Amino acid sequence: MHPALCPKLSALVAGFCAAGALTGCDVTIKDGDIKNVSVRAKATREWNRRYSLAPGGRVEIVNNNGSIEAVTGPPGAIDIRAVLEAQAMTQARAEEMLEDVKVEESVDPAHVRVAIARAGGRRGVDGTFKVILPPDATLEMTGSNGTLKAAGLTGYVKAMIVNGGVELTDMSGTVDAASVNGHVTAKMSQVTGSVRLESTNGRIALEIPKGAKAALNARSVNGSISVTGLNVEDGSGRRIRTLESQLNGGGPNIDLRVTNGRINITGVEGSRQGRQSPESHKTLPNPPSAPVPPSPPISSP
Repeated sequence: MHPALCPKLSALVAGFCAAGALTGCDVTIKDGDIKNVSVRAKATREWNRRYSLAPGGRVEIVNNNGSIEAVTGPPGAIDIRAVLEAQAMTQARAEEMLEDVKVEESVDPAHVRVAIARAGGRRGVDGTFKVILPPDATLEMTGSNGTLKAAGLTGYVKAMIVNGGVELTDMSGTVDAASVNGHVTAKMSQVTGSVRLESTNGRIALEIPKGAKAALNARSVNGSISVTGLNVEDGSGRRIRTLESQLNGGGPNIDLRVTNGRINITGVEGSRQGRQSPESHKTLPNPPSAPVPPSPPISSP
C-alpha cells in the first residue's frame, strides 16, 4: 500500500466505526482493500397477547425468520409472546426496520392465527415466538431460519420449516413434520394417530414406546436406516433403503422419508405420557387482551 493512502484509509475506517450508535466494528485491511466490515446496531421490541381458545381449538403460528416454541398450559386460553429484533448499520436504521414489522392477528375462539409480516419483505429482522396452549389444542407451526419446538401436546401437531429443525417431545397425537435443510426429531409418549416425518438434507430421529402398535414405513435416499429396541424386518435396497414392518400387530401409520440423511428409530420402555416440560402450566405475566376485530390472514412463507 502506498504510504500516502494510509491516513485516508485510517480515516475511512474510523468513519465506519463512528457512524451512528453502533454496537461493534470489525474491519480487515489487506492489499489496500477494506474487507469484512461488520458494523451492527440492534433494536428490540416485545409483543404479548392472551386469547380465549375453545376445547380442541386450532392455533397457527407463522414466523418467516426465527424460532417457535410451544409448551402446554391450562385449558381455555393461549398465551403468545414474540420478541422482535432488527439489526442494521445504525441504531436509527434498526429502529426504522423494526417499525415496519407487524404482528398480524386473526382471532376466533376456534382458530387463532398469528404471523409476522414485514413491509416490503425486508431482511435483517428476527422473531422468536413462545406459545403456551392447552394440551388438546391443534397446533400448526410454519417457519424458516430457526427451530420449531413443541412439548406435551395430545392434539394434532403440524410443523413445517425451511433452513431449520423440528423438535417434538412427549407427543401423543397425530404428528406431521417436515424440514428442508434441517433435522426432524419426534419423541412419542404414545402412538394414537398417524405420524409423518420428512427431511431433505437432514436427519430423522423417532422415539416410540416398545409396545406401540403401528404400521411402520421408512425410506431413505442417500442415507441409512437404523432401528434399536424394536422387532422389525431388515431394510431392503441400496441407494434407496426401505423398511416396512407391522409393529406389535400393526396400528396407525408411521411414515418416515429422508433425502440425503439418515433415519434413526428407537423403541423405549413404557410411556412418557404425563411428563411435561418445566415450562408447562405457566402463563406469561399480564399480557394484554386480544383486540376484538380480527386482522385479515396472510400467506404462509
